[in-house]
Amino acid sequence: MTTATAAPRTNTLALVGFIAAFMIPIAGFVLGVLAIRQLRVPGNGESGAGLARWALIIGSVGTLVQLVFFIVWISLFLSAINGQPFVR
Repeated sequence: MTTATAAPRTNTLALVGFIAAFMIPIAGFVLGVLAIRQLRVPGNGESGAGLARWALIIGSVGTLVQLVFFIVWISLFLSAINGQPFVR
């Protein structure tokens, strides 16, 4: 008779960080860092290192895209306020 072993639990912060990385990238990045720190603790039997790693990647790329978007938006807004044309 064989007994089935239970699969290791997925780290909650890794899962939430992965989902949050698509909506609020900076939150996904921070939660991914926290999840990786939790998963590296000796004796932790949880899984989810891949989710945490992808939360870091998606969160950092998303944050950079948002930062570039806001810089372009602010520059266009300020040029519109000053009456300068958008294209020279």
